[in-house]
Amino acid sequence: MAKSKKVEEASVIEEQKKESKPKKSNKIETVEKAFFIQRLAAFILDVFIVSMVASLISYPFLDLDSINKLNESSTQVVEDYMTQKISINEYTSDSISISYEMARKQGVLSLITIFLNILYFVVFQVKNNGQTIGKKLLRIKVSSQDGNLGMNQMIFRSLIINSILVDMVSFGILLFTSATIYFYGAGILSMIQFAIIAISGFMVMFSKKSQGIHDMVAHTDVVRCGLVKEMETCES
Repeated sequence: MAKSKKVEEASVIEEQKKESKPKKSNKIETVEKAFFIQRLAAFILDVFIVSMVASLISYPFLDLDSINKLNESSTQVVEDYMTQKISINEYTSDSISISYEMARKQGVLSLITIFLNILYFVVFQVKNNGQTIGKKLLRIKVSSQDGNLGMNQMIFRSLIINSILVDMVSFGILLFTSATIYFYGAGILSMIQFAIIAISGFMVMFSKKSQGIHDMVAHTDVVRCGLVKEMETCES
C-alpha cells in the first residue's frame, strides 16, 4: 500500500515537471549571416533615404544661385587647366578656394545630414530591433554578439561605417580652420572613409565571420532573420 502511494506520488511529481517545462514553440528561429548583396543594397537604400530627407529639409536654407555659380566656376577651372590656360599652381589655388566656399555654402546641409545620420542609423535602428528601412526591406538586421543590441554598440558602429565621425571632424575643420587646411584635411578624411568602406566590404565578402571593421569594433553581426515553416519575420 505504501509502495503504491509512493509510485503515485512519483507519477504526480513527474507530471508536474513536464507541465513546468516551457512548451516548445512551433516557430523555429534561424540565425544566418546576411549575404553581402543584401547588406550592400540596404546600405545604398539607407544612404539614399537620408540624403533625400536632408536635401528636402535644408532646401529652404541653401543659396542655390551661389552654389550653381560655384559649380560653374569649378567646371571652368578644370577646363582651363586641361587646355593649359592656367598653371597647376593657379588650378590648385582656385580649386581650394571654390571647394572651401562650396562647403561653407552647404554647411546647413552638412549639419542636417550629420544629425539625421545619428537619428536614423543609431536611435531609429536600436529602437527597431537593429533594422533601418533598408534592412527591413532586405529582411536583415544588426544583431549583438553580447546579447541585446545596445545604444553604445550602434554608436561605435555608425561612427565608422556611416561616416558620422568623418563628417563631424570635417565640419569642425570647416568652421575653425583655413581654406587650405580644410581642402587637404577633408580630402584625406574622405579617402580614409572610402578605404574603411572598401576594406569592410571585402571583409564581409571573404572573411569566415562575414564581419566588417565596424562589426568587429562594435561586436555585432548582420543576420538574416526568419522562421522555418512560417512566413519570415525579423521581429524579436
